[in-house]
Amino acid sequence: MKTKRYVAKQAYNFEKEVHGDCLSCGKDIVHPICPCCITKGFGEWMKWKEGSELGVGSLVNLKNKLDVFVKGHRSIKGESKKCVSCGKNVHVCPYCFTEYLYKLIKEAGVGVRLMSEFLFLFNFDFEHKGYYQELEAYGGW
Repeated sequence: MKTKRYVAKQAYNFEKEVHGDCLSCGKDIVHPICPCCITKGFGEWMKWKEGSELGVGSLVNLKNKLDVFVKGHRSIKGESKKCVSCGKNVHVCPYCFTEYLYKLIKEAGVGVRLMSEFLFLFNFDFEHKGYYQELEAYGGW
């Protein structure tokens, strides 16, 4: 069989089969960890810090806002990437979700030490364009 030169070949696998775009920022979800799994880790971290700088009212308020977000995330239908931890669909990238958590903590008025610890533990700003700069401003780790 003779092959032809300079002929375009059909490429079936170039198109995305699973849509992995974040609903918040629109970028491809590179690190698929769902908000539910991040919330579990955040909840454990809050239990450790419950007596120190977070008041009981702040904890209840944070938990209520997170429950609303997570319930809304679970109700989204459609194909997406699967969480590497639990296997559920991921519609929001970890950076956007942790940025949301960061704003909630900032609204709660926690101290610099607790804020920098949160930014260190839940840092998904791998490109250093967002809240990572504030971690460096706090002194980093």
